[in-house]
Amino acid sequence: MKKFHLSLVLTNQCNLNCVYCYESHKTKKSMDIQLAKNIIAEYLNGEDYDEVEIDFFGGEPFLEFAVIREVCEWVWSRQWKNKYIFFATTNGVLVHGEIKEWLKVHKRYFWVSLSLDGTRSSHNINRSCSFDKIDLSFFKECWPEQTVKMTISKETVGDIYDNIVYIHSLGYDITGTNFAEGIDWEDERYLAVVSRELEKLCKYYMEHPEMKPVPLINMAIHKCADTREKNKWCGCGEHMAAYETDGHKYPCTFFTPMTFDEETMRRIAGTDFSCHDAFVDEECFHHCYLEPVCNSCYGANLLANGRMNRRDRSKCALMKVRAVYSAALKAHKILENPSDTYENKLTVQAIQRINELYNKM
Repeated sequence: MKKFHLSLVLTNQCNLNCVYCYESHKTKKSMDIQLAKNIIAEYLNGEDYDEVEIDFFGGEPFLEFAVIREVCEWVWSRQWKNKYIFFATTNGVLVHGEIKEWLKVHKRYFWVSLSLDGTRSSHNINRSCSFDKIDLSFFKECWPEQTVKMTISKETVGDIYDNIVYIHSLGYDITGTNFAEGIDWEDERYLAVVSRELEKLCKYYMEHPEMKPVPLINMAIHKCADTREKNKWCGCGEHMAAYETDGHKYPCTFFTPMTFDEETMRRIAGTDFSCHDAFVDEECFHHCYLEPVCNSCYGANLLANGRMNRRDRSKCALMKVRAVYSAALKAHKILENPSDTYENKLTVQAIQRINELYNKM
């Protein structure tokens, strides 16, 4: 399926001040309505795509609800060559009243993902005491299949288990469980805590097989035992683009002036994003068993160590702990439901190797 991910940064502003926010160069700028229409029209009537996902981004995108509403209703009133869907990720604080009613009416054509970091306590620590300002049930009622995005900060790392189980109790699956950027996760204090939390989480999923495990301990470890190929993890600069408030085009929403200074932005502009080999961390590729499942955000790499292709080494130990519990969970599932598939054979090989390499950490 040929899909394009189009992000429009409607505003640099945000109504929260999250502890882990990496957008340190925000301005008060917002995108002009006509500019937004022109950009969208270019993709809906230009190159052939099976679908264009139009993502309204920020800052907090619903600070520009008037722009969202006018642009969407303008698009819906016309015929286009390419199929499309509107999408936004929100902190949820502004989704009340008029915004809520509009979204409810158009929920089939406009999908929303909520950023939720767990229990009231953890969410408030991370996200400006905003928990009680969010209508949690609204998002589940309108988009029952949509997952939530959860970020783990150094302040909430000790509550990973409680936070994930709480989100599951609301009926949500969780596809995004990210460790915050800009933190030295190599610190042994964090490693011990994460190991403890993932062990509890692993037992939870073993006892609740109906629940879909979070990516933290649901890594596709069979890939580690398969033929290894050099790949670029995402389509930044190729199958995705982000347009800033002034209409400038960037490879993705991480690679924008909200995150990087002018000198770094010039380096980004000179990068050939179609050259996949330039994005491979050669040391990891040749020497780390977990490289095929260690997802790499090139913007985060650049922010952490000044190079897009050099992964954040402070997360290596965390990745190994995640692999150990992913292997334990996969082994449990295979024992419960054995099947002679190619993937399962590779998974068994990976389980054995991961335990040999990392289970004594």
